[in-house]
Formats: sequence, C-alpha cells, structure tokens
Amino acid sequence: MTIRINSGAYRFDLNGIQPDVIDVLRLMYGSSLESNTYGFCDFHLSVKTTSPVRRLFRKQCVIDVEGVTPFNPISTKHIVPSLEWAMNWAVAAFEHTKLSIHSSVVVKNNKAILFPASSGSGKSTLATYLGAKGWQMFSDEMALIDTQSLNITPLYRPSSLKNESINVIQRLCPSIILSKSALSTHKGDIAHAKLYSTEEFNTFEPTSPDFVTFLRYSPLKQTTITELTQSETFAMLIRNAFNYNILGKIGFDTLTRVVTNTRGYYIEYSDMHDLNDFLSELVEQ
Repeated sequence: MTIRINSGAYRFDLNGIQPDVIDVLRLMYGSSLESNTYGFCDFHLSVKTTSPVRRLFRKQCVIDVEGVTPFNPISTKHIVPSLEWAMNWAVAAFEHTKLSIHSSVVVKNNKAILFPASSGSGKSTLATYLGAKGWQMFSDEMALIDTQSLNITPLYRPSSLKNESINVIQRLCPSIILSKSALSTHKGDIAHAKLYSTEEFNTFEPTSPDFVTFLRYSPLKQTTITELTQSETFAMLIRNAFNYNILGKIGFDTLTRVVTNTRGYYIEYSDMHDLNDFLSELVEQ
C-alpha cells in the first residue's frame, strides 16, 4: 500500500507499507498521514522484500530511498524506526537549499534554541520533555536553517526515544502518546513520541535561532553551565552540520551569521526540570 506523510516542510511518499505499520504511523501522524497519493512529493521511499530464501527463513526487508538503499536489510519488526531513519537520511542527503545541522530545536516566546549533538547525548529526550512542558519542539533530530532569513523550518515528526529514555519520558510526561517499542534494533530499543496534533503543529511559525546549547547528560551531577566563545560555537556547529561542505561559501556565511546572532553554551546536567528552569529564563530575557 502507498501512503504519504506531510511533515509540513516535505511530503514523503511511502510505498509497500503493511497495514500494521500504517496503524503505527497513523497514531504518530494523525491527519498528516495522507491516503491521497496524487500531486508532487519531495521524497519517495519503498519497503522491499529481500531474496526469496530470506523470505522463507528470516523475514527481512530493505528501504529504498530515491533508488538508493542506504541501510542494511532489517527485520520486519523494525520497519517503523527504519522508515523514520530513512526519512531523516533523505533530507540530510538531498536537501541542500538549507543548512542542515544534526540538532534538536525547541522554541518558546518566539525564541529558538538549538541542541546540536551526536546520538546518545540526550538531545531527543530533553527536546521531548520540553515539548511536553510548554515548549514547541520543531525537531528532535535536524535543524533546517534558511540561508537567507536564518529561519528554522518546523518539522512534523515524532521524536525518537532510545532505551532508558523511553522509561524516563513515560515517567516524567505520562500524557505523551508513545508507540510500542521496537526491540533490539541496531540502536537498541526504539519508541516514538507524539507531542502535538497536526492542527497544533500548524500554528508553529519559522523562527531564527537565539541560542546554541551543547549538552552532555551526566547522571547525578549538578547542572554546570559554561558560556562559549563564538569561535568555539562555530567549531562545534561545523562538526554537527550535515551539508556545510556541500554548501561551500553559502554554508560558511550562513553559519557565521548564526553564530554572530546567538549565544552559545555548554551544559552538563542530570535534572531536566532544573535545565528547563534555566532555559526558560534565557528565552524570557
């Protein structure tokens, strides 16, 4: 079956989707899951079975993204998280009209904070927590920055939670809608969290970044905050940018303007409530 996901910024055409997978996607995307497959679509993904032998003895499939299979074959039990990773890969690989950074993005009082970080840093967990506590979560994975206005495009996608983060969010944010966990993927156990309806998301307005915050979760450690120089912020952003080198001078100029117009911090924390208080004070100034 073919369906489409409207993420606000992009439409994803998904082909070969089984009914049980559609049920999970409908839970996460609501009315942004479209059955009308006519008209323009930004990215095309297909779930395809592997060899006949594997179909008999070990059910696996691959995800084709615009004619490319960027990932190894997966268990049919892991299709939902793999589709989410494939959609992220499609944007990172093919979207070069904007500067893309591996980063969560949250907004409050029309002020945006970037959380650039590698996987496992806790950026998705924190962004999900903040999204449940009155912030707008533009993305838990990718900041798409317009090279002219510096505005960040909100993406209507569920946040991806791994391993212990699933239990943390269940405990701290019991009202959030969570998918059933996909167990033992190559990234561990994965669940997806839905924070908003499509109608709520449609009220989000693109906004330029005001703060760049690099995070490190340290259990039992008191929150420590270090303000960064512009050169430190610039260097750390480059390490987390997907297409900085591809954009060349445009990427350099865009990142320079981002750093010039933001304040950078490095924060180690263990208490998300404590960190929420600090970040809320920042955006209220």
